[in-house]
Formats: sequence, C-alpha cells, structure tokens
Amino acid sequence: MGKTIQSGKSFDLRSTIICLLIYFLVIFYSLRIGKQEKLLSFNFHVFNWSDISKLLLSFLIFIPIVFLTAIVAKIEGAPQITSNQAALNSLFSNVPKVLMLIDSVIKAPVLEEITFRGLIPQKIFPHNQVKGLMVGVVLFGLFHFPTNISSFIFYTGSGAILAWVAYSSKRLEMSILAHALRNFIAFLL
Repeated sequence: MGKTIQSGKSFDLRSTIICLLIYFLVIFYSLRIGKQEKLLSFNFHVFNWSDISKLLLSFLIFIPIVFLTAIVAKIEGAPQITSNQAALNSLFSNVPKVLMLIDSVIKAPVLEEITFRGLIPQKIFPHNQVKGLMVGVVLFGLFHFPTNISSFIFYTGSGAILAWVAYSSKRLEMSILAHALRNFIAFLL
C-alpha cells in the first residue's frame, strides 16, 4: 500500500516510478537545451580547487543571508519559514522522500539555473550579462513568490550568490552544483 495523498488517490510504487520518469525526462531535456544553447559544457575534468572553494564560499556567504532574513522576519512579525517553503512542505508532505530529494536537489537547481543564470543573462542580455544576471536575480526571487520583505531578501540573496558563482566561474554547472548543495543541506535539515 502506498501513502494516501490529499486527493484521496494512492501514491503507490507505480505512481512513484511514473513521477521519477517524468522528472528524469524534464531534467534530461533541460540539460540538453542547456547544452544546445551552449550554456553548459559538461566539462567536469577541469573541476579544480578554485571551483571547490567557490562552492564552499557560496555556502558560507549564504549563512549571513539566513541571519538577515531571520532578523527582518522577526521585525516584520513574519513566520521564520517562507510561505513558499511552507507551501512546498505541505505539497510534499505525502510524497515519497525520493521524489522530494530529486525535485529539490536535481530538478529545481537544473531548471532554475538554466533559466535564471543561463538563458536570461546569456541569451536575453548577451551584450550585458551583468545586467542579465541582476534581472535573473530579481526574477528568481519573484519566482519563489515572496510574501514579505524577509522572504524577498532570502530568495534574491540566494539568487545573487548563485549568480556570483555562475559569473565568477564562467560555468553554469558550478551554480547548479552550488544550488544543489544548498538544497541538499536544506533537505537534510
């Protein structure tokens, strides 16, 4: 027997497998588009200490964003968890953990980074990628439906860190990895 979701249907093994197949198709075609548009190189043999330090630094820079968000949320009287995260928690409360893991650690980073740090700055703003990255940061923040100042700070701050990783490394794969790392740690917590 599978878990019952709110619609009353069973989330059995077959449903999980179908969702996994859909997830992997979406991920595969997103990566394919990223490669065709020359946004991704998939050149991981040049993964070096500089890249690893950028990943670690991106996570360390994220910590003050979390504290700033908490302070502003306290001043606002807003909940410590963003409305977007609360909605995701509710949505995924009856979903198998493997789907949550793949969605948050693989699918979301791939789709969001290709869109906000790839297509927008490199294809829409090819002659001014810094401007494109700033537009991508704001759109990334808005994409996560902020409901108050603190959630806007959280998501645009996260987007800015990921934009820095993509821009400084000149590799979208690095911002995908940084995004996946952050989401994986959040998933574990």
